[in-house]
Amino acid sequence: MKAISIHDLSAFGLLMGFIVVFFVLIVYHGLCLWGAQAIYHRHANTLIANKQYIRMEIFFFMGLSALALIHLSEIGILSILGLWHGVASSIDHAIVVIGGIYTTIGSEQAVASLPGRYRILAVVLSMSSLFCFAWSTAVMMDMMRTYQKVRSSDGTTASGHDN
Repeated sequence: MKAISIHDLSAFGLLMGFIVVFFVLIVYHGLCLWGAQAIYHRHANTLIANKQYIRMEIFFFMGLSALALIHLSEIGILSILGLWHGVASSIDHAIVVIGGIYTTIGSEQAVASLPGRYRILAVVLSMSSLFCFAWSTAVMMDMMRTYQKVRSSDGTTASGHDN
């Protein structure tokens, strides 16, 4: 039986740290989505009740922008953490590497540029971001359902043609 080395314990601790970051990211994402969705529905229902359809359409696109800003804030937070822990040498390099991994379009070169002990970060971060994007898509579809009420209330269909 092989003895456990300090390197093995260090790698295990790093993996546990990444898993904690994964769960914190999911909680942060969930709280942000919950807040954005609650604000959206509260104001959207008021706008629909007052028949302010143009404002509702603008508010719908603002809601979609809020979802994008949630993801950008996560990339920013993770980039700062990455810079702090030595994953990247500068903030712009951290944003490119973490952003590429987070959006799962990261190239092999970006992952290869990570220090060896941080390469598992790409797997953990990609998995968590896929979950976050799927969750955001569900919220976006919920917002779309409310937006469809406006489209049916103002006499047009979703394609913009009169009924």
